Amino acid sequence: MAHMSPALIAHRGEPVSFPENSIAGYEAVLQAGAHWIETDVQITADGVPVLCHDASLLKLTGHDLNITGTVYADMQDLPAGCPERFGDSFSQLRMGRLDEFSRLLSQWPQARAFVELKQPSLTDHGVQRVIDIVLAALAPCLSQSILISFEYAALVQVRRCCELPIAWVLPEWSPQTQKQAMALQPDFLFCNRKRLPEGLQQLWPGPWTWAIYTVNTHGDAERFAALGAGMVETDIIRELMHTGAASG
Repeated sequence: MAHMSPALIAHRGEPVSFPENSIAGYEAVLQAGAHWIETDVQITADGVPVLCHDASLLKLTGHDLNITGTVYADMQDLPAGCPERFGDSFSQLRMGRLDEFSRLLSQWPQARAFVELKQPSLTDHGVQRVIDIVLAALAPCLSQSILISFEYAALVQVRRCCELPIAWVLPEWSPQTQKQAMALQPDFLFCNRKRLPEGLQQLWPGPWTWAIYTVNTHGDAERFAALGAGMVETDIIRELMHTGAASG
């Protein structure tokens, strides 16, 4: 039986070509026709939502500053070009803010974004404060946004306080997480390919769309589609789009 090619999600923009979570990377993939993008959000000490995966700015800027313990003014001027990976190639870039991301996304109304609530910020600021800050920053593109997290309790709270779609990133593949997924009924379920059991024949059926990460070849994308994945998250979305995989 033939399976449709899965939709492609731009993982942190396109981190093989641009610093991860950079506005420049998102602009490039949106201009190329990406329909789905994903970003990570941390909250500074003074409540500014910034685009960063890690709790520290080390990978992004070369400075080991803890985001949740540092005010935005102390980080806004730091070059954020992932110097260990790209040297000085992107030294003109600064760390993106979620409001900048939102304004960009709103210019591409056919695109949608998975906006990940990260555990360090949820722990240090509290779940409801993080949700409130993120929703305010997403105002220009709220209808295009899906809130995603590893943190189950955070997604339960999202469901209580707004009507946005949600996506849960599975912390493990187990009967317990399957039971939790059935209780939560998320719109999307994300799973690291490394967590899938050997010899798996089918992803759990349910009301969600599956997204498997990180997938950087057509062959792997089709393999996960055959298991029931409607989406894959990739670091090289423009290359996969150019060579024929689906994008929407």
